[in-house]
Amino acid sequence: MILLRIFKNNRITGVASLIILSLAVFIRSFILAGSAGGEEAVAYTAMPFYNLIFGAIHKTPILNHVIALLLLWVLCYMLNRIANRDVLLDSRSLMPGIFFLLFSMSLPETHLVTPALIGSIFYLFCFAILFEVHDKRPDTFTVFSAAMVLAFGSMFYLKLIWFIPLIWISLWTMRSVTIRELLYHVIAYVLLGLFLFTWYWVVLEDGAGFVTLLRENLSFEGSFIPHHYSAYIYYGYLLFILAVASIYMVNRFQSMKTVVQNIYQVMFYMFLAGILFFLFIARYEPSSLVFISFPVAYILSRYFHRKKNHWTHEMALWIVIGLLVFVQWMA
Repeated sequence: MILLRIFKNNRITGVASLIILSLAVFIRSFILAGSAGGEEAVAYTAMPFYNLIFGAIHKTPILNHVIALLLLWVLCYMLNRIANRDVLLDSRSLMPGIFFLLFSMSLPETHLVTPALIGSIFYLFCFAILFEVHDKRPDTFTVFSAAMVLAFGSMFYLKLIWFIPLIWISLWTMRSVTIRELLYHVIAYVLLGLFLFTWYWVVLEDGAGFVTLLRENLSFEGSFIPHHYSAYIYYGYLLFILAVASIYMVNRFQSMKTVVQNIYQVMFYMFLAGILFFLFIARYEPSSLVFISFPVAYILSRYFHRKKNHWTHEMALWIVIGLLVFVQWMA
């Protein structure tokens, strides 16, 4: 049980495996970026804050990959921190972060800093706050804080606005809510809209620019990129394991604590919303896979993080690693 022992480890071995895995996947992108010179790494359409902070790195491919890797590590830390804080696994481990990397960074297009990657940090932070509302009194600022986090993330990736219905459903799942709490996200985005409108209309004296900004960042432009068949085999296999893991979780769902049940129920909604977002909003943009990878990481971790593992679980992980190597070799 080599991989299972490593993936379950919460100490230096687990950290080292996470770092080595991510570096191994990124190594080909680093090599290709080194020969790319000063060419633009990826074309993008983004919000003002993204252009201000991250726009310049799109002219430096290597720096772009380095920052993307660092941001993925930040997301790994957040996922592991949430799992430990809310006791989503039987014991501490780095397994959620590792499965997140396995699902979200297999394609070369996911090795770049994009608005979706930046927005996903605020998206996950918003849910990290919502997972704690079960012990908060109604009409406190906890829900409003989550709303402001998501709205601020929209300054980098405006399409986060489409997740507002998911936030409402998730909040209702965690506990009963008031009308005021459901309006917090509307208020947050009204404030965001007023800020942007004032900036373009008053400061820049370009009211048409405000309309153009909204149209470009909310457009449903097709982004489908044909990939080598190895990528489809890889994700097909991961989805197969996910189906098995889901059946395992359903059979043991009633034995979980109520709070943990609610969180995993929210993750199911996050998974469905992530798929719909990937297909219809982001239109197959590879970097938007990150929104699907969050619930996938926890569900797979719950399945493999068992006290007793059969040899088939070890073999399943070796097949995942083998297919990942195949994708990197053929992509």
